[in-house]
Amino acid sequence: MPIKYLLVVLCALVIGGGVGYSVSNYRIPKEAKISVSPSPTPYQGNTASPNPVVAISKLQDRDKLLDQLSRVHDSTVGYEYTEDQRKVLQSDPANKDYVHVLQKFVQTQLKKEIGNFQTIGKPQNPRSVLVTTTDQVAYMVTMRKDYTHDGIWLIHACTDYTPGENSVPDFYTRISLAQAPVEVKTWAETILKQPEWKKEYQTFGDRTYALIKSSSSYSDSVELEDVSVSMGEAFIAYQSYQYAAGSDKDLINDYVLLELKGSGIREVNFQNTYSNFSLVDGKEPAPGDASSIVHLTNKIVLNPKFLEIAAAGKISGVEFGIGTAEDEVIARWGKPHEVGTRQVEFQRWHHYQMYFWPPDQRIGAIRVLGAAVDYSLPEVKKALGLPSSEINGEDGVWGLFYRVGEYELRINATTKDGQVESLMLKKKP
Repeated sequence: MPIKYLLVVLCALVIGGGVGYSVSNYRIPKEAKISVSPSPTPYQGNTASPNPVVAISKLQDRDKLLDQLSRVHDSTVGYEYTEDQRKVLQSDPANKDYVHVLQKFVQTQLKKEIGNFQTIGKPQNPRSVLVTTTDQVAYMVTMRKDYTHDGIWLIHACTDYTPGENSVPDFYTRISLAQAPVEVKTWAETILKQPEWKKEYQTFGDRTYALIKSSSSYSDSVELEDVSVSMGEAFIAYQSYQYAAGSDKDLINDYVLLELKGSGIREVNFQNTYSNFSLVDGKEPAPGDASSIVHLTNKIVLNPKFLEIAAAGKISGVEFGIGTAEDEVIARWGKPHEVGTRQVEFQRWHHYQMYFWPPDQRIGAIRVLGAAVDYSLPEVKKALGLPSSEINGEDGVWGLFYRVGEYELRINATTKDGQVESLMLKKKP
């Protein structure tokens, strides 16, 4: 569940446990279909009565509206039901329809009419519904289906937005290294020098700072998703990306540095909610360690898609392609297992030899050793189709050539029907 909706659901769970709210003294008239009033006991620590946000212009921006409602939980009112109340509600089949229950709640308890409503998130029980009324007021209503009483829907909690219409509570300020206080800058610079992904936080005086940094690879980027603070704990959701070589550098964020608002923050929790590259035990792999290059031991799968990727100058399953700078490769993969010469110098990581061409030391050719290409030459033809040309035994070499875009794919063996000895991708001469 996204963090931005967590507070509403947590409030609902707490209320469901019998803490903070009670309507035990309320009695439903026999003729009533749904009439449940919250007790006057507010959420613990709240001194103001619930007061909805009236912000007509902001109701058009659903993302902003959801963000506002998820950040404010002081005005959450919870509802409990006695067994007698549940039985009365069960007697009316209409209460199996959540829309009917929602409409009656808005009419009888909020004294308003629904303008529109929308179920938020994938969970259907509990169901969170964003409601805007005809007088341009916004509410988040949490509903639960009671399967022990014939599947009737019950209003579990209702959240409105108490600050002024132009006020949005900020839990953090995002700052650059240049904007950071001297001691924070020194702390952050020490972390930024490390090659691997890092998530750290530190308190300086009455302020807590959080830092998320990508690896030292030029292609890695971090994106902030959401920040919330509750009862001395901060929750930071972020996403990690790996861009292709030559991507616009403006897309890449090396780090995110946050100044968290509020004193007394005891702990900061980080969560990676999305990554476009493989995580190891839920974490970003450290450059140069076994987990960051384990994919270079995998067997290659030859198929038409392999040729499509080769036409872009890349080998399927490998993040770096032709044109990638040498220091970028080493930043992620670490020092090579071997530095050798085969007409020109190469650097090898597991089954992959990378040839960095002067003058700017970028990948000019990629050679994959036969240990990763488990095919015979006839099997290659079957998988990729007929080649553009062939070599038949010249100098003891049999080879297949495929022209793919601006590149040339050459697959060699030592006999006509033998196992592949190597596969090389390079730019056409």
